[in-house]
Amino acid sequence: VTEALKRAGLESSSLIVGIDFTKSNEWTGARSFNRRSLHHVGDEQNPYEQAISIIGKTLSSFDEDNLIPCFGFGDGIYSIEVVTRSVDTERGDLSPQEKRTVDAIVKASEYPLSIVLVGVGDGPWDMMREFDDNIPARAFDNFQAKIMSKNMDRSRKEAEFALAALMEIPSQYKATLELNILG
Repeated sequence: VTEALKRAGLESSSLIVGIDFTKSNEWTGARSFNRRSLHHVGDEQNPYEQAISIIGKTLSSFDEDNLIPCFGFGDGIYSIEVVTRSVDTERGDLSPQEKRTVDAIVKASEYPLSIVLVGVGDGPWDMMREFDDNIPARAFDNFQAKIMSKNMDRSRKEAEFALAALMEIPSQYKATLELNILG
C-alpha cells in the first residue's frame, strides 16, 4: 500500500487521529471484540490500537515530523452541567448535528485534506456510509469510510484494511493538484 501511494505521487502526509470516547464503546464490541469495551487494554490490541497502528505504519514514511496529533471526543466530561435534548427530525432529513457534519466535510474539500473515518466495533454504520457516498457539494471526494471489524489473521487484516482505508488517497491527491488547492 505504501508503494502504491508513492507511485501515485504522494510525497508527504500528516496524520491526525480522532478517537470516539462515547459510552457506546462499552457495548459495541459485543460481536467484534468478545463482549469487551472497545477501549479495553490488555494483552492484545483493542480495535482502536489496531487501526491506529495499521494506518500509522502505512503512512509513517510520508510523515516528516513523526508526530501524530490525537484528539478525543464524546467523553461527556464538562466543567458545567449540561442538559441536552435531541431535536425531532423528520424521516429522511438530517439532524442539525448531521447537517453541521456534512457542511464541515464540504468545507474541508476546499483544502488538501483527506478524511478517513474508521469504524471499529459493531456499528451501526449507516450514517458513515451516507457521508462516504452522498455528499455531492464537495470540491472533490475527500471522505472515505471503512469498517475494521473482520476477524482474520493479523497480516492479512493489516494489508486488506490499509488498502481499503487508504485506497482513495491517490485520487484525492490528484484531485487536490488538479483543483490547485495543494499549496
